[in-house]
Amino acid sequence: MTLDERLVAVSHRGPGFDQIRIAAATVVLLHHARSVEYADIRVDPLFHYSGGGIHFGFLAVAVFFAISGFLVTPGLLRSRNVIDFASHRILRIFPALIIVVIASMVLLGPALTILTPASYVSDPNLYRYAKNILTLTFDYLPGVINSEGNPILINGALWTLHFEVLSYAMLALASMLGLLYRRSLFLMLFLASYGIHLAISFDPTLVAALPQRFLTFISLFVYFGAGAALFIFADRIPFSIAFAIAALALVMVALPFGLGAVVMPLCLPYIVIVCGLSALPGQSLLKHDLSYGVYLIHAPILTAFSLLFPALRIWWFAAAIVIFITVILSYLSWRFVESPALRQKKCLSNWLNDRFDTCCPFWRKRKHALVAKNE
Repeated sequence: MTLDERLVAVSHRGPGFDQIRIAAATVVLLHHARSVEYADIRVDPLFHYSGGGIHFGFLAVAVFFAISGFLVTPGLLRSRNVIDFASHRILRIFPALIIVVIASMVLLGPALTILTPASYVSDPNLYRYAKNILTLTFDYLPGVINSEGNPILINGALWTLHFEVLSYAMLALASMLGLLYRRSLFLMLFLASYGIHLAISFDPTLVAALPQRFLTFISLFVYFGAGAALFIFADRIPFSIAFAIAALALVMVALPFGLGAVVMPLCLPYIVIVCGLSALPGQSLLKHDLSYGVYLIHAPILTAFSLLFPALRIWWFAAAIVIFITVILSYLSWRFVESPALRQKKCLSNWLNDRFDTCCPFWRKRKHALVAKNE
């Protein structure tokens, strides 16, 4: 059985993806909760096992990117409409993000700052923090400091969203250039990103010469691209639990030898997609997709906990409290923000397409040509 045949068997609705996403979001939460007790949260058991090559926080983010690449590619392949693709991504990413950023600015910040209300509102950093709405990361709010007097990170999870959006943009660009519809060309794009990833993983001079933003983008896009490639080649790639286990074994063997950069982008996405297309335990418990809410909301809650209860330095205890509060808020986010926003996909797509048809005759001709080609 191929991945494509498995997709047909599950009616193109992977039964395990919700469980994997909520598990990955929880891992990110636990990773950040370690900051209550440890100075450097990157130094976890996986970091030691891999000789410093990877930690659980990055592993969870890589899982998210692989799933995203696999799940967002089909819609763009079918419609060939970048406007539809963009509108759907906008409604998934930004409504909850806007609420979390604004709530941090007007509720969390005033509650935790040492500044007076007037000083807080007049501080330019308050408005710089609003850049997070556009995924342009700014980490601090005015007067929110730790016991040493240093600014404290408000939401350590937001930085990845910028690179998620850039990955969407790269996929849209590949569509506009026709790379997405010629498999050999998209494979070349993925292999190019994989080659650059390997180069910067083993050549310190490249790391020093290239911008950090580019380095981070490549380190994440390689997983997104792998997920997209798995869908594009789904009719040729086997769906095999045995292969997934073998891939996991290869990862476990490679990590202690410093070869994680070589095998992880190739093996981890396959493992994740096979699991996502499998019936995993807990499906009946997940009536709603709370993973994005957990990912966005947990860090501000953890920040508040660490400042309000500085004497509590047991990370797993902090994690338990933060999980409880975060799940409640994530449900509210899904119920009142994310789900209603997603129901507006068609409306936003139609509105944006109409605007582009009116303003850009070239776009209208190109769209009609693609529709005719699909028919």
